[in-house]
Amino acid sequence: MSLHTIEYQGVGIEYELLRKDVKYINLRVNKQGRVVVSAGKKVPFSVIEEFVQSKSIWIITHLAEMEKLRSHLPDSTLFTGKTVYFLGQPYQLSLEQGAPYFAFEGDTLHMVTSLSEQTELRQAYLSWLKTQAVPKFSEILSRIYPLAEPYSVPFPVVKIRNMRSIWGSCTAAGGNIRLNLQLMKADEGCIEQVILHELLHFVHPNHNPAFYALLTQLMPDWKERKQRLETKYKDGI
Repeated sequence: MSLHTIEYQGVGIEYELLRKDVKYINLRVNKQGRVVVSAGKKVPFSVIEEFVQSKSIWIITHLAEMEKLRSHLPDSTLFTGKTVYFLGQPYQLSLEQGAPYFAFEGDTLHMVTSLSEQTELRQAYLSWLKTQAVPKFSEILSRIYPLAEPYSVPFPVVKIRNMRSIWGSCTAAGGNIRLNLQLMKADEGCIEQVILHELLHFVHPNHNPAFYALLTQLMPDWKERKQRLETKYKDGI
C-alpha cells in the first residue's frame, strides 16, 4: 500500500493505492472516509493517477455526502463501523450514500442507501435481511425435515418475524412454524437446532422429558448449539 495525493481545483485528495491481481482499476471510499484505489501490478502509475483525477468530482461529492450522513446519525444500534453477524460470520457495516443495494466485500457489508433517519435505516436493513432469510430458512428446513418426517410431522409453512424474546414458535393446528429473523445472525448449526426444536413440537407440544429425549436422539449436540446461539448471537439489530 502507498499513499498519493492529487489536486482538483485547489482541493487535495489523498488516496491509498493497492497493487493487486485485478483486471481493472477500482476506486472506493471506505467506511473511514478514505479513498482506496486497487490496480493491477503492471498498470502504469500515470494511468492510475489520470483515472483518479477523472473521478475527482465523484470523490469530493461522495465524501461530502458521507459526512452529511454521519452528522444525521445518532448513537444507536445501527451505524457505520458496527460489527454485524450474518450466518455466523462477523462483518463491519459500511453505511454509504447512493442508489440502494447491499454487497459483501471481504469482511465488510456495504449498505448503500439514500436514507438518513435511524428508524428508516434499521427498517431497510431488516427488509434486506428478510430477503436473505426466506431462501436460507427454506434450504435449512429441507435439510432438517427428514429427521422429523418419520414421526408423522407435516412439512410446515414457515413464517418469518422479527421477534424480541424467542427464536421460534410452533402452531401445530395451523401447520406452521415461526422463525425469528434475527436467526440470520447465527451459524447454520444454530438455525438447524431451532428448526428441529419447532418441528418436534408437532410430536410433543410441551417441553416434557419425551420431547427432550427425542431432540437429543435426533441431534445429540443440540445443547451446545443452543448455548452458542444464546451467548454469541444474543444482541439484535
